[in-house]
Amino acid sequence: LMAVMQVLGRHDMPVSSPTFGPSGDLFTISGSGDIFRYTGSMDFDNEFSAEQWGSSSGQPLGLEFDSQGVAFVCDAAHQAIFRIVSIKSEDSPPRQEIEPYVREYEQSQFLGPNSLCLSRQTGMLYFTDSGPFGETSLQNPRGSVFAISPQTQLLIPLCLNTLAHPCGVALSPDEKNLYVAETAMNRILRFTQHPPQVFHCSVFFQLSGRFGPTALAVSSSGDIYVGHFDFAQNAAEGRIVVLNQDGEVTNQISCPGAEITGLSLTPDEQWLIVAERSSASLYRYPLTPQN
Repeated sequence: LMAVMQVLGRHDMPVSSPTFGPSGDLFTISGSGDIFRYTGSMDFDNEFSAEQWGSSSGQPLGLEFDSQGVAFVCDAAHQAIFRIVSIKSEDSPPRQEIEPYVREYEQSQFLGPNSLCLSRQTGMLYFTDSGPFGETSLQNPRGSVFAISPQTQLLIPLCLNTLAHPCGVALSPDEKNLYVAETAMNRILRFTQHPPQVFHCSVFFQLSGRFGPTALAVSSSGDIYVGHFDFAQNAAEGRIVVLNQDGEVTNQISCPGAEITGLSLTPDEQWLIVAERSSASLYRYPLTPQN
């Protein structure tokens, strides 16, 4: 029995960066700045609906929640990472308070943060700084990868002004390794810590064909799901490459639409959630046999 991609949601504008909040709700972010929260059951298509949860009012690319439900948003237009805190009061509906979290490194403005991920063990926030699509390219590889320490709010550059559109970012299950999709070089980089907090970077996996990897998701067993983006006029179907921890391809998954901009695993790892730009859709793919 072939597993098939199923449509979870269609939107007026493309959404990206599917991610799960601490209570297990799915969120995405739209190019217009809207943050959507989805209600209903992941297992039944027709009971799934989106509502606007908040807005970053800029050009948001990446979204992630900490264990307290605070949202962190990468915004290319504002060239900053914002924190969004939900303020609950007795007599009015909850409202979102948005504040800049980090916007420069040593007095120089970011190009535009792209994607981020949080360490569950240390609270470290890792993010890529690529600028809008096309700004850091093969001709102009000035993208960076940073970490932010939660205790000091200090920025630690893991790779400064040398990457060609660094995009998706994800931690290995033991959090010793950080994977980064360097889109315009068509490769996955791995930053490994030795000793802790001292990062060494090498090419973990070199892809070929298509434009390049944009989105990453890592399972609890260490499998790495790579959204291998291409422009819709070049490829009818999208491709998701599955790698093991040794960088070997173990599977390839097809997706309707080639412009994959986001991947996320559901908390129970039963489904892979895929955001695709050309169809402005959100898909789900079963990772376990469905009865």
